[in-house]
Amino acid sequence: MNDRGSMLPYLGALIFVGLAVLGLALDVTLLAAVYREASYAADVGAEAGAARLDAASAYGGVTRLDRRSAIHAARSAAEAARPRENRTATASVDGTTVCVVVTDSYQPKILGGIGVGARTVSVRACAAPGKG
Repeated sequence: MNDRGSMLPYLGALIFVGLAVLGLALDVTLLAAVYREASYAADVGAEAGAARLDAASAYGGVTRLDRRSAIHAARSAAEAARPRENRTATASVDGTTVCVVVTDSYQPKILGGIGVGARTVSVRACAAPGKG
């Protein structure tokens, strides 16, 4: 009985599965990094927008945001925080709260070769003056 080379198919399958798992781990790690960066940008934008107070209300004891200035500052800060090519930011003011939504995309590096498409990451952060 000749068993020479019988382990070769098993070894080939093991190497393929190992590389697929390694690719999955790499792509999940890079996707998490994109999420972390988008979250940071949303936080920075929300905090910057919450810092834009209406000067007329500042001395009246009521804290109100300058709506136009807060939206502009929030979007600008979110887009400037560690900028990426595909990142977009939108901001809104609801009463005394500034909310920023940052959307980014990630194209898988390893798993893209076997047909896994781009993933979209969307993060929302809100802040209010004096509360963060």
